[in-house]
Amino acid sequence: MERSLAGHLNRRGKLPNKSPASADPSPGLPRAPVLPPISSNRDKAFLDKIERFIKTESEKLRSAGQCDVEEQYIIHAQVFDKVIEYCKDYRPILSAIKREYDEFIDALKQGQIDAAHLQGKLKSLAAEPTTLMYYKKRAAELTQRIEIIENDSRKLERQIQKIQEERRVKSPDMTDRSESGLHGVEREPYKPIPGLTIEDSFDMEALTKYQQQLEEKMQTLEDDIKTKYVPAEIKKELDEKLILALQERDKAELINQTSMARYRKKRIIVDTITSWAKSDKSVTLYEAISQAVAKENAYKDDTMPANVFDDTDPRKGMEAEALLEYVERFNELFASGRYKAAATFAANSPRGILRNLETMERFKAVATSEELVSPLLLFFEALIGSSCMAKHPVNAILTLEGVKCALSQNKVDLVVHWVTYQRITFSEALGDVISEYGDEEPYHKYTCLALAQLIYRKCNNLRKAALCMCLQGQVQGALEYTYESRHFSLDDYLFLLKNCPTAELIHGLTKKWREKPAALSVGQAALSLIYTDHKEHGFQLLHDIHMCCESALEQVILDDVACTLEGWVEIASECSDNGYRELSDKILSIVTSQDGVVEISSKDEDAEIMEHVFL
Repeated sequence: MERSLAGHLNRRGKLPNKSPASADPSPGLPRAPVLPPISSNRDKAFLDKIERFIKTESEKLRSAGQCDVEEQYIIHAQVFDKVIEYCKDYRPILSAIKREYDEFIDALKQGQIDAAHLQGKLKSLAAEPTTLMYYKKRAAELTQRIEIIENDSRKLERQIQKIQEERRVKSPDMTDRSESGLHGVEREPYKPIPGLTIEDSFDMEALTKYQQQLEEKMQTLEDDIKTKYVPAEIKKELDEKLILALQERDKAELINQTSMARYRKKRIIVDTITSWAKSDKSVTLYEAISQAVAKENAYKDDTMPANVFDDTDPRKGMEAEALLEYVERFNELFASGRYKAAATFAANSPRGILRNLETMERFKAVATSEELVSPLLLFFEALIGSSCMAKHPVNAILTLEGVKCALSQNKVDLVVHWVTYQRITFSEALGDVISEYGDEEPYHKYTCLALAQLIYRKCNNLRKAALCMCLQGQVQGALEYTYESRHFSLDDYLFLLKNCPTAELIHGLTKKWREKPAALSVGQAALSLIYTDHKEHGFQLLHDIHMCCESALEQVILDDVACTLEGWVEIASECSDNGYRELSDKILSIVTSQDGVVEISSKDEDAEIMEHVFL
């Protein structure tokens, strides 16, 4: 191929001399150059590959109904790139030619865009007088309608005033009572009274009794307003004070427990030193103190009560009452719809009695509109935000549900904050959820992969951590990570190859890494790729080795101790079935040329005759 292009571009880019046989008999017309024959098998294979690529892509576009000029340009541009990569000697000249053509085509496209923009601008400028005329006409129509509506409104007001004056003349008592607001609501005499039958409505005694009942009910409501109810602002202030008081109590309790523990340790040391001084000193002072401290720790663990509602200690009863009051207050906040305050209460609950799945299910069952923040998300924000100072950290199940809730509302920044500050419990399932969300949302793909990589490393899941690195394009870092790890097995390397079959990873796994043997042999890599959806990568690997030099493929097969000759026969069979006939014949010829290997055809009569001997 390079020799052919050299024939076109010899003598500083001039065309080669034409042969007399190719000359055009008509003078004055341009003569077509004669291309020199292609002698190299490698150039022929490359040209056949290029022609197949152009034909295949063009047929795909025609079947999809998208075979336009721009798509054809893209196909031929890709072909031009492959030619540039193939012709190393003329790469600068061809690259310069392609760059000039690309700039020219970009200039043409930009000119078309500018022309369309200017044409639209011209149309809008031409339509401005007509639009202004229609606006003025519409404004005049609206002004006329407004005048008509104002006239009708004045007529209706006069009619209403006239009707009200007539009613005042006919029933002045009813007018005074309605205006004074004694009954609050103006009622018409022909409508029935709520709570009374029609007969009772005409009975004076029943009406008097019903009036007394209403007066008593009104008096009860007035008394309740004064004694049982307070403004909502005061209730909000009390809730905030209660939250601060509970937080201060928890801090004071933590300080008290720490101080008591230190006091007990010092008391034990003092008592041990006193008793050791009076003893015969058969053991050292250090051993005596160590034994005393260990004995105290064991005693403390054995005597620790498992139930917080133990009645043997009066303080436990008081604590149980406080916990019940705390839960009742949480229920009041939840029932009143104050989910943010209820979430804060649950997150800061003493002994973590509300930091559980049951509370999560209550918040999850609340139905809200899409515009408002989900109560479940408020619960997880408060729960995970307070986990750094809570006695009971967020477990793996609540962590997983919280991350799912945040991702369902596209709160990726919130998940990043939780993971980076390590306020959640890491698990493999958590990494899977985040990586799957990255697959569904390409905009957040690399952020989710970075988070999943951190989580998998914390969980010691080496293969998935390395896969996240490969999917981010950090193939060299993933290779260094896998080769330095002592627990990376053959199955882990095959897992990487099947889930991220990039050329860089394939070559990195099949070659030596810093004087270390290759993780996979070429036969292992080819077999693992051929029996998956990525068989083209396996064929491409073998084709590249075969095109490197004549003996490269033979040397690879002979040096491959991990893949047997039967495995290479299977690879050759797959190559033949998928159109790589030359590659298949080459592999079979290498395999059958080895000592002790004989290829037996399935149609051989001798093989059929001797088949019963081996059964």
